[in-house]
Amino acid sequence: MDSVALKAEKAETRKTMRARRDAVPEETRADMSRLACANLVTHVPLEGARIVGLFMPIQSEIDPTFLVPELREKGLGLALPVPIGRTGMMFRAYKEGAELVDVGFGTRAAAPGAPEVVPDLLVMPLLAFDGQCNRIGYGAGHYDRYISERILSGGRPTLVGLAFSFQQLDKVPIGGYDLPLDIIVTDKDVIRAPMGD
Repeated sequence: MDSVALKAEKAETRKTMRARRDAVPEETRADMSRLACANLVTHVPLEGARIVGLFMPIQSEIDPTFLVPELREKGLGLALPVPIGRTGMMFRAYKEGAELVDVGFGTRAAAPGAPEVVPDLLVMPLLAFDGQCNRIGYGAGHYDRYISERILSGGRPTLVGLAFSFQQLDKVPIGGYDLPLDIIVTDKDVIRAPMGD
């Protein structure tokens, strides 16, 4: 598929999946978020992690903040992403109850005084995913670029997608630069990337 067709297919997938997610009542999304977070804590190996990168939900996204008490209890540090310009990204340490500030793209993170940190495990948002652990995000490429930079520096984090089960498709459109995740956790399932891929 050429790049123009791929871009168009991704845009249509984003539009469709955002509408699907928006149609689910807020209370139902909260219940599904709790279930997905419980699945993550139960089924994702956290022993090797020191710092977990989370995200603050925007619009009708799944809510990973239900993970915070459990991750803190396990002694893990937490971090939130901060977009840098149109394509860059870094993470700032996050402490429960700390002031959050608007950092663009509709999201919030720890205030500029919080230290920059490097997560070992990223819990990532997405709009759609498939059984091969491919994901479609919002299209700005912040996570893909951040992960690529980490790989080049020899420090690839574990990549965990957190999603509602209804966000799964048979196959999502991907290009050569799209990085598959290691694990996708939903309110119903835990999907692991095929070995050797």
